[in-house]
Amino acid sequence: MTEREFMGGSKAKLWTYLILFGVLMVGVVVANFALSNPEMAQNGVDKFLGMPSWAFPVIATAVGSLVYWLGLKVETDWPEALGATMIAGSIAAGEVLIGWNKFMLGGLGVLPYIFPAFVFLVLLGYGMIRSK
Repeated sequence: MTEREFMGGSKAKLWTYLILFGVLMVGVVVANFALSNPEMAQNGVDKFLGMPSWAFPVIATAVGSLVYWLGLKVETDWPEALGATMIAGSIAAGEVLIGWNKFMLGGLGVLPYIFPAFVFLVLLGYGMIRSK
């Protein structure tokens, strides 16, 4: 018999995705705070564990990709959602490190917010399609 239920009922699934999307947006707001205090953010990242600042988004992307991939192999969607959140958060952190303004194509200040959200939604959509 095929398992048709994943992440609870439709209302539970909707709330799960809304909560994860909210967590992603909080991450983007924190990244935006880092933009307003770039020197403090850069010094804080450089001094943490003695690693270069670019290593944190790369490590988080690798771990998030592994969690997402493992989530595709199991029945529940929670690992996929967690992995998608980690990957999208890493993209937001990478945007901050590269330069938030470089992602404002055509002067649209909302684009840096849209890129992580788009990746998050695409990964969740793919995971839902694979779960059926």
